[in-house]
Amino acid sequence: MRLKQLVQQLATTFDLTLAGSFVAGTTEIEQAQLGNNDVRQFQEHVLFLNLVTAHQVKLSYYDQGQLQRIGVLQLTVPKKVAVGLENQLMQVLFKIGEWLAPVQSVQTTINQLAINAITADFDTVLDQTVQLLKNPVAIIDLNGQILSRSHTTQINGASISAAVEQNQIGRWLLEHGFAPGKRDFLTQIYVAQDNLASGPMLIAPLAHQGEPIGYLVMPAIKTPLNATHALLISGLSQVLAGSLVKNQIMPTAESQRDRLINVLLTERQSTTFAAQFAEQHATLPDAMVIIKCEPLAGQSARVLQQRLQYLLAPQFSQVLVSVYQHNCVALVSLSLAAYNSPDFKERLMQAANHTDCRFIVSNFYQQPEDTFAAYTVCTRTAKLQTYHDRVVFCEDEFFNLSLARVNHIEILPFFINPALKVLIAYDAKNRTNLVPTLDAYLEATCNLTRTAKELYVHPNTLRNRLKHISKLTGCDLRDAETCFKLASGFKLRRFLVKNNYQSTLPLPKEDPQPAARH
Repeated sequence: MRLKQLVQQLATTFDLTLAGSFVAGTTEIEQAQLGNNDVRQFQEHVLFLNLVTAHQVKLSYYDQGQLQRIGVLQLTVPKKVAVGLENQLMQVLFKIGEWLAPVQSVQTTINQLAINAITADFDTVLDQTVQLLKNPVAIIDLNGQILSRSHTTQINGASISAAVEQNQIGRWLLEHGFAPGKRDFLTQIYVAQDNLASGPMLIAPLAHQGEPIGYLVMPAIKTPLNATHALLISGLSQVLAGSLVKNQIMPTAESQRDRLINVLLTERQSTTFAAQFAEQHATLPDAMVIIKCEPLAGQSARVLQQRLQYLLAPQFSQVLVSVYQHNCVALVSLSLAAYNSPDFKERLMQAANHTDCRFIVSNFYQQPEDTFAAYTVCTRTAKLQTYHDRVVFCEDEFFNLSLARVNHIEILPFFINPALKVLIAYDAKNRTNLVPTLDAYLEATCNLTRTAKELYVHPNTLRNRLKHISKLTGCDLRDAETCFKLASGFKLRRFLVKNNYQSTLPLPKEDPQPAARH
């Protein structure tokens, strides 16, 4: 861009007073950077900005090895504070960068890094950021602490720790706070006061979905702060923030809330639960279920966590999704009535289908300290081979869980109700359907109308079959206890089939006792 045209743009946008001797000529400007008053830099095609006073920036350039003065740009800010002044300086650099560089080219660079960050780990993304900025960078959390892995050795990385610490950047950040809602804090420049950082430090906030998580700090150690940095820094900080969160390096407040599940699962002490939930602006639940999420397509627990947070959070008053022992788990707050409603299972079914996973849902419980017990039941249920649905309620698998705890499966057939054995033999000999009839009757909670409809038979036909069953077995099918025993026999039979029980297995010579409890 011609210097004359650039100066005209500056004069239109900012308060610029030209030097009396300034003559633009045919000079082309390709870059703008913050200069250093103590070191002469004989660089052609570069516009130099020097902060000579708190409110004034001297503009100059080199022409055939001679420093030529352009004029003085006056910084005007409502409040005479460092952040405001330095943001004004940043705005000047940013505007010049927009005039000098094609916006599309800059966006393409950022987009390419963002695409790479989808699959790359954080260290790779950080190295690529360093290459683009041609300066070392550091990541600082909201407490002013430097992440040890944020230092890179590719470009004088060893210096960055000293530069950041000697400038007491952590203390400075804490003093100025983090206010992403204010324009003054969207992009900040902190001018270093020591000899190590020969140029200013560029500081940009890191935020994820509008939530502050830290700062990106670039000291101008190898390359002076320039207009390209001004154009890149905002986009790069967004990519880095996403990579930090994706790789679980810097937790968001949301992820800290989600980790409250881990607190319930590991601490198991109710005395501190309320305070820890309150600290994360979450409600300690008094009615809930915990859900173990099993991937069906090889998804990682982290991927499931993100998907479930997106799918479940809008549907319930509070949903926490975390990763515990490499498993994705969710804690859903809901009432007992909601737990028992068909709508609850339908919502879970939709979420399970969208994420291509299976939900193992604990029993409804009300004491937070029971979370570990609920998760243990989910884990045991997950090991069963008696279900195929996408949503499995542990409550429905209670009988199978009990059977699975028996010492050896060989003795289980003995507990199949003898009435059921008699009916199985009778059906096989006479080609009748008494066993399916009794099974349907018990599944329909002994409701004649519903059973007849399920079997597609006339109610009188059903009554005759039930009378026949009672005559063969001597069982009173109107007695609740009798029906429970018969239903248990069916459940046991299904359990043995699912576990591929073979009657030819040798019986154990002795009965081992359960392990002693301490």
